[in-house]
Amino acid sequence: MNSKEIMFNWDKLMGYVDECSEGVQKDNIMKLYDHFEDRIIDAPASSKPNYHNCFVGGYLDHVVRIIDTGLAMKSNFESLDVKVTASDADIILACMFHDLGKLGDLDDPYYILQTDQWRRDKLNEWYTWNPDLEPMSVTDRALWLLQHFEIKVSAEVWKAIKLSDGMFDEGNQSLYKRPDTNRNILHYIVHFADWMSTVAEKQHWMQGNEVEEDDEYEPLPDEKNHVDPVMVKKDKSSMSDKDIDDMKKKFDELFKD
Repeated sequence: MNSKEIMFNWDKLMGYVDECSEGVQKDNIMKLYDHFEDRIIDAPASSKPNYHNCFVGGYLDHVVRIIDTGLAMKSNFESLDVKVTASDADIILACMFHDLGKLGDLDDPYYILQTDQWRRDKLNEWYTWNPDLEPMSVTDRALWLLQHFEIKVSAEVWKAIKLSDGMFDEGNQSLYKRPDTNRNILHYIVHFADWMSTVAEKQHWMQGNEVEEDDEYEPLPDEKNHVDPVMVKKDKSSMSDKDIDDMKKKFDELFKD
């Protein structure tokens, strides 16, 4: 993504923060984003391009897309006369933080560049998991970070974050196979919003690779900007040093007292 696209997503995310929080809760959410501001610029959403959003700004794009999809899904359920007890604010919070663990811990990122050339060439693995992190699942790390920054969520939001991988996580299967739809379906909304967004992102990646034979290409910056040297069209904007500097200045302005 280019710098304008990333800043568009950032502004949209900040709009959702305004919509779902106020007072101390909002202050603590902003402290979390202040702490991770540089990492959010760089963070991908996955380790391989054929997964989803494996590029600079990919994590942020994925989060905003899931919030959009989650709110739309609530409307779809309601159009079918399904009672949704979760508020828009709870849907935003659960979608916003379901993948928070992919930012890593307080000091180190979750994804780092893959330096094993065989895995890069044979497995198309651009990033790998950081071995310096304390071993835990993405959802558990997300919940740990929320408690660290004293961001309080309801039991329904906590459950939706914990169960966001749906039945892809074997530990969740009993709650998905025998749903108690009379109480709350927020975990369904978050999981299916995540899954639908991932499908869309994979398809967009595939469509982006359907190019004409005579298109000109140039490599993106290598490790300097934390991306793999892949081939992109010359008319597509990539993240230059100036782009990143300008973006960081923008973040500083956003977080000034």
